[in-house]
Amino acid sequence: MRFVLRFHLKSSTTKIFKTRIMKTNKYFTHIRTLLFTIFIGINLSFQANNKIPLDSYFNHLSEANKEWRHHKEIVPKGLVSFESDKDRIQTHLNLVIEHLSKNYSSTFNSDQISNRLFLLNKLQEYADNKVFPINKYHPIRTPYFVDHLGTNCAVGQMIYVSGNEELVAKISKEHNYDYIKDIHTVGVVEWANEYGFTLDELKWIQPAYAPTQTMEQILGGANGRVTKIEKDLNGRLIIAGEFTELDGLPCLNVGYYRNNQLSCYGTGIEGKINDVMHNSQDLYVFGELYHNGQLYPMAMFNGTNWSFMDIPERIGAIATSAFRRGSDHKIKVAISHPSIPENQEIWHYLFDNTWEKQAKVNGVINDITASSYGRVHAGHFDSVTIYNSNATIDTTISVNNVVIHSHHSDTWYGIDGEVSDTVNTVLYVGNTLIFGGTCGYESGDNKVCLSRYYNSILQPLFLNNFGLRDHSINSLAHRMGSEIILGGDFDIEFMMGTFGSNLATYDLVYNSVNPIAILDKPVNTVTFSGYDLYVGGDFQDNMEIPINYLGRMTTNVGLNENKAEINLNVYPNPFNSIINLEGIEDGAKYSILYIDGRIAKSGTVVNQRIIDLDFLPKGSYLLQIESTKGKVVKKIFK
Repeated sequence: MRFVLRFHLKSSTTKIFKTRIMKTNKYFTHIRTLLFTIFIGINLSFQANNKIPLDSYFNHLSEANKEWRHHKEIVPKGLVSFESDKDRIQTHLNLVIEHLSKNYSSTFNSDQISNRLFLLNKLQEYADNKVFPINKYHPIRTPYFVDHLGTNCAVGQMIYVSGNEELVAKISKEHNYDYIKDIHTVGVVEWANEYGFTLDELKWIQPAYAPTQTMEQILGGANGRVTKIEKDLNGRLIIAGEFTELDGLPCLNVGYYRNNQLSCYGTGIEGKINDVMHNSQDLYVFGELYHNGQLYPMAMFNGTNWSFMDIPERIGAIATSAFRRGSDHKIKVAISHPSIPENQEIWHYLFDNTWEKQAKVNGVINDITASSYGRVHAGHFDSVTIYNSNATIDTTISVNNVVIHSHHSDTWYGIDGEVSDTVNTVLYVGNTLIFGGTCGYESGDNKVCLSRYYNSILQPLFLNNFGLRDHSINSLAHRMGSEIILGGDFDIEFMMGTFGSNLATYDLVYNSVNPIAILDKPVNTVTFSGYDLYVGGDFQDNMEIPINYLGRMTTNVGLNENKAEINLNVYPNPFNSIINLEGIEDGAKYSILYIDGRIAKSGTVVNQRIIDLDFLPKGSYLLQIESTKGKVVKKIFK
């Protein structure tokens, strides 16, 4: 089942217990991991696609399906290793099919036996093809009835080839990540009886799938919290936070990762870093920085030395957020200062190395980003005062935690709609702004965790409606297509077989969130470099695996994975009005998606073409094709 963020347990007793243990955060993760092991029977292996070492047949088969404990008498003797989890699942299915083909209930009639043998033959073809669901969203071994690419599980495939596609879709909608024993969809029992299977046999057939993603500590990690990871123009990852060591070597608060090495910018810098940026030559850091006993809002490293920069009218300011150059300035920075208590100011550092005051907010700015709408400023504030070129008050406007400055018209404006009580992070994807922030759980709280602004409409994406505590989205990153990475301080638990903390994916098309880690403490920053996700925060372990403040998550799931062998050729690419398709039959379903996941056009393929695409603006898109051979996704351009 596609599922919206839920923060609750399955029984009132467990809820009371969990509420109590939450008071002691130090032990909470260990206890809930133990609870989940008891309830679900998880395996915490992250070796999804590595060679699986030598072990007994029973241990390997039980890894694929715990029901083997009821069938020990037919488990092969001796030891075995597998090249991949796919090979292990194939062996599991081969052995189950062999036994079920020869053994069945004496109460079955001839039609049931005929149906049973027909579907077991189809299941053997399925096992021989070795194309199984991909566990993309869960950090532990989990059953998937249908995965994100439309691949059926073993039981789902039997129901599908029996002509009951609607039942497959219904089970996927209601119980996609559940074991057979927990699937209560109307029609399952009737189908099993008609086709000559018992529910216990279906339980035995259904495997669970190992995670495709792995998280590992980056070298020796850091020895303190990481607050910012930012990719620079030279391919390095800037790493900033509150630490004194990187990879076991002295480094004060700021370094970088490149070519599998962690290094320091000089010896680092004293103070608290809130933001970083890099141009083609120099590194800039912003925050509460100290040098020779003096407080500075920003500093620059030229590759050799640090130079500290102040705003003449605001000596001793603290910078909370900054953004790189615009058409009229080098740097935009938001600062706090004793002269403006409970307020912040936005300043521009101009090309002539002077400063210009732009605006003042009644509150705090946590993030600034660029977009087609203009520069977006987000945080916790309810009004903005705009200054004219003489640094005198021009006008004051009321806003709700977000204000946009359009450089084209030189206007400032807020946006109406539901947004978090405090916005921590902003992501711009495909003409869409995504806002993440704090979301309460009690009656009367602002429950908006994530919201989207598109086409002048601000709408909440998901809410903390069933939480046991306040939650926070601290950082966002765009993976590919419609998928967003969420990092923060939140739990996703005991809902449709899903469990995790502080790191998750969010699908803009299906409005679903799925955890990809169980980190003991909050995530502060996430970013992509290539296909790898880099994560920084306060955490020190992921399901009791040490990850010292700095982790990297790799995945073997790529954009162009498909369910079957589809050799699809798309041309012209870039396209104008028509897309030609080779290797796909007429009648196949297609969807053209904007990069942010919205559907631009959908239909069926006619004459191996998709036509009438003049209305699409120039840009990048995703083409998804679904045929009898499976699904495939291609990136296309106009």
